[in-house]
Amino acid sequence: LAADINPQQTLIAIGGPNKLIKVFSTKSGEQVYFIKKHTEWVMSLGFSPDGVLLATGDRNGGLHVWEAANGQLFYDLTGHKDAITAIAWRPDSNVLASASEDGTIKLWDMFKGGQVKSWNAHGGVQDLRFTHDGHLVSAGRDKKVTVWAGDGKKVREFESFDDLALSATF
Repeated sequence: LAADINPQQTLIAIGGPNKLIKVFSTKSGEQVYFIKKHTEWVMSLGFSPDGVLLATGDRNGGLHVWEAANGQLFYDLTGHKDAITAIAWRPDSNVLASASEDGTIKLWDMFKGGQVKSWNAHGGVQDLRFTHDGHLVSAGRDKKVTVWAGDGKKVREFESFDDLALSATF
């Protein structure tokens, strides 16, 4: 259900309905480590742009950040009430954004491990991405794609689609 390759292209992480995160070496193809902490399907994951951290989210709203090199827990981030549908990293790797079926987008500080911002979006957020300048774009159950400033203020909302907006990117 979720996969990513680190920026150095040395590790691939995958997650799915078995509730595990498996991390493999691209050089040998061997499993480097696995993480067994999620209580539900792993729906989203992503390496930070600097490759230091790996964030993972599950169907119960569980959101965790790990040391990418060894899978050691870095932060447990609590706040979402439903499935984590998307994870995005700000280009400087200092802020993690998470999107959820609970309708919220949350920003998390990677220096202190705390939530720095939360806002309601879409009534069920399906996807979320950062731009190079710190804006975000999201897609959701309201059939819209929206651009947000880094502080959560709406910059632009596009005309509704005929069906769910499942993915968005710049």
